[in-house]
Amino acid sequence: MKKAFIILLITFISTGVFSNPIVAADTLRIDGKLVLWLRVDGYEAGYEYGRLLGTPIADVMENYVINHTFGGAVNYQYARQIFDEHFIFDVKYEQIAQGMLDGMEQSGVSIYSPTLGEDLTFKDVLIANSIPDFTSFSKFNISGPGCSDLMSWGEATVNSELGGEMVISRNLDWENSPYLIDNALMIIWGNYSGVGQRFITFGFTGIIGALSGFNESGVVTFQNMGNYNNPPTGTDFYPVNLAQRDGLESWDYNQDGICSPRDVTDAVRAHNVSGTFIINTAGQNSGETPAEILEIHNSFGDTIRTISENPEFFGDNLVATNHFRLLKPPAYCYRYNRISDSLQTSNQLGVSRNWSVLQAAGVSTNLQTIQYIPYSQILRFSFAKTGIPAYQIEPTEVRVDTLFSIVGVNELSSTVQNFITIFPNPCIENTNIKILAPVNVNLTCRIFDITGKIVFEIETDANENEEVKIGWGTSAINSGIYFCKVEFFNQNRSKLFSETQKIIVSK
Repeated sequence: MKKAFIILLITFISTGVFSNPIVAADTLRIDGKLVLWLRVDGYEAGYEYGRLLGTPIADVMENYVINHTFGGAVNYQYARQIFDEHFIFDVKYEQIAQGMLDGMEQSGVSIYSPTLGEDLTFKDVLIANSIPDFTSFSKFNISGPGCSDLMSWGEATVNSELGGEMVISRNLDWENSPYLIDNALMIIWGNYSGVGQRFITFGFTGIIGALSGFNESGVVTFQNMGNYNNPPTGTDFYPVNLAQRDGLESWDYNQDGICSPRDVTDAVRAHNVSGTFIINTAGQNSGETPAEILEIHNSFGDTIRTISENPEFFGDNLVATNHFRLLKPPAYCYRYNRISDSLQTSNQLGVSRNWSVLQAAGVSTNLQTIQYIPYSQILRFSFAKTGIPAYQIEPTEVRVDTLFSIVGVNELSSTVQNFITIFPNPCIENTNIKILAPVNVNLTCRIFDITGKIVFEIETDANENEEVKIGWGTSAINSGIYFCKVEFFNQNRSKLFSETQKIIVSK
């Protein structure tokens, strides 16, 4: 499939963004798709989220969550009661949710709900993040996200450009609500404090959980709804997307010494769930179990499905839709059957065929299609447009390490001193890069765009304390965010350290 041409339209909402050398958060658009990046954690992350995206958050809360999903004030008040009596959550999510509301108010967006006749609280944000968990409460008649996922690796990809590495594709299917289509969002969570991993989630404005997401270690998680809906039993239900985030964000949730798909699986199993879920997790093809599917039910317990339960002709491909295949006897699913028919024809897949086989399971309510290759750090994704499901739209392709660079600039691998000075920044026609050599070095200076494409490169030698001056003309460069990465080597070309700084081209 032809690689999408990337056009960046940068939206700087925060005042004084150009004067602050370390910006806490901002938004940008990649091929028109909204991206929020957060360098701060906890309450501050929620605050910046709300400050930058207050209006669409309010739109989703009032029109989609309260009125559309729960059906208005009376039912929503009952949902509040259920949440208070039956749900628990980690305090960090209270802090993020409260920060979101405070940030909205700071930006001039009201948190008053006309439907409810009162201000929203942090619990309302958490209820919005618990919609899949409310599907089991029959009073609301809610249908959660239906989805289909395909994970391929090992013998299935060894004869392709992947060489046996993992590729994962995901169709997020829900409903054709304009409040979801118009408010699709990717978030880059920077975790600048280093307490947790950096990770990326896909969802909609106001969402803080990991409905779809992956971390910097290459572990991915997707949530599908299961079947056999029964009334929930018990209490202390933990929102499933927040549990997935717990496993994704932690460096080693289950303390087994590695970051693996099992961290997410164990994070979900560590709590009571209110409904029926299918949680797909995968990582690089280097662990004992590169991919697995957790089938979990409030009444029936849970089990883990791997390729050992596959039909033989599936090979090293793992498929999930919205039906249990191990916890309970499999029910008919036309999307699963379409993928199965394709694999019966051939279980050999590369990047393109992994995407196209999942397209066979595409439906009109497909809102987001995502493909991720952990080993090569390639992300491809499409968001639905009105009347066009996501799987029918050519995907945008970006490098994940480039996305993480947005929240990781100004970090040095082995030194705290900045050796790069860039001025002017932002720039229009040109900018000057000054590099101070700490010792006798050979250095490489590369500038690349958000897709990872190198747009400028130079290599030179420098003596100790010498200042290298490099000019970069930007008159023919599109407006956007770029990254200047300087790598320092000794005379034997052994790498000493590197430094990366952001350059903004603004015309």
